Amino acid sequence: MGSNAGVDMWKCHTTSKQQPLPDEDSQIFWEGCRRQRLLIQQCDTCQTFRFPPSPLCPACLSGVSTWRADPGAGEVLTFCVYHTEIAGPAWQPCLPYVVAVVRLWWSGVNMLSQLLCEDPQRVYIGLPVYIAFDVRPNGLILPRFLPLD
Repeated sequence: MGSNAGVDMWKCHTTSKQQPLPDEDSQIFWEGCRRQRLLIQQCDTCQTFRFPPSPLCPACLSGVSTWRADPGAGEVLTFCVYHTEIAGPAWQPCLPYVVAVVRLWWSGVNMLSQLLCEDPQRVYIGLPVYIAFDVRPNGLILPRFLPLD
C-alpha cells in the first residue's frame, strides 16, 4: 500500500452520475418534476409536510396524505462546495459544485439538492433560493436550486 492507499477508499468509482430510482412512495414526486411542479406530501391527519416521500407521517404515523404544490422558494440551511470528484469522474466537468440543504418557506421541509451557481464563494447560510428543473439528456428532470439574488 502506497502513501495514497487510503485516499481513494471513500471515492465512488462510477463513470456516470447516479440517477434517482423512483419507487412507490416517490413516484408522484417524480411525476411532478416531469411537469416542473414541486410536489410535497402533507399528512391528512396532522397536516405535517414531509420530505422525502414516505408511506407514513413521521409525526403521527398516519398513512393518509395529500400531495401539495410548493412554490419552491426557500433558503440555504447548510451547504458543501465540492472541489474534487468524490462522487466519481462523471462530476469532474462540474467542479466546483455546491450541494445544499434548502428549507422551503411554504412547506417548511428540508431538501438536499445541487445549488446551481456561477460562483460557489457567493453561497452563504440563509441565501434565498428558488427551484429550477434541470432536464437531463436521458429525459430525467431533477429539482435543483438557483440563488434568488
